[in-house]
Amino acid sequence: MTLAEHGELTPEQVELVAKLKADVAPIVENNAALKLFCNEHTYVRYLRARSWNLQKAAKMLHATLEWRMEYKPHLIRWEDVKEESVTGKQMVYPSLDKRGRPIVLMRPRLENTKSSERQIKFLIYHLEIASRMADQSGVGKMTWLLDFEGYSLANAPPLRVSIHCNHILQNHYPERLGMAVCFHSPYLFSMTWKAVRPFIDPVTQQKINFVDKGPKEKEEMEEKFHMDTMEACIGGGSPDYTFKLDEYAARMTAYDKEVAAELEAMEAVVAGSGAP
Repeated sequence: MTLAEHGELTPEQVELVAKLKADVAPIVENNAALKLFCNEHTYVRYLRARSWNLQKAAKMLHATLEWRMEYKPHLIRWEDVKEESVTGKQMVYPSLDKRGRPIVLMRPRLENTKSSERQIKFLIYHLEIASRMADQSGVGKMTWLLDFEGYSLANAPPLRVSIHCNHILQNHYPERLGMAVCFHSPYLFSMTWKAVRPFIDPVTQQKINFVDKGPKEKEEMEEKFHMDTMEACIGGGSPDYTFKLDEYAARMTAYDKEVAAELEAMEAVVAGSGAP
């Protein structure tokens, strides 16, 4: 069922979606990866990100389509990023938040590499996974949970990397972030936050929550997450460390196969008689 059929859009907004779709059709219709990317939810996200201004949304979407054709995020596979994952510094958590959104868990203290290019590719891989999960469930957005225990200068990402990651998120994954939770962020991070904040749009800033140590943290976390499924080290009821490399590798490999199958099927459509 489409968003329009759900009755979530006004007639004027439905018309704008159709116009945006028509605007990028010459690029999208002959590219299987872009056809998979550009579902109706995609057009709505880009229009919402630009306050339903068709010209601005079209410019933004065209830039993303060019980026996707050049960077090819849909072709990133587990084998390409597995070296980044061995410590469990970043993962798509196996449970959802209380609003049904996939959770991307990040732990800077477990940083194990120096290549910013590979680190960014690793992040994009997880953004693609969480985005696909969000579209499949219909919730459309993801949650970031940043566990700042052990955060230090030694594992803090360079400021330029943080700004570049923010640029990718805002420009190529608009309206994807439902909430970001900074758990036990130290004073050191506050300095990074002050430097990065001017580059973050006001709407995104409102989605960033800080959960500090103290009597309110349990309540604040329980408002956002099913704490019985979260690890004890972040206040949850699960005593075990969730990340196990072999299990996560199997999960990601299965995801890669699903994406490859979807892409192959769409390539057949593009090569054949047209869109389904």
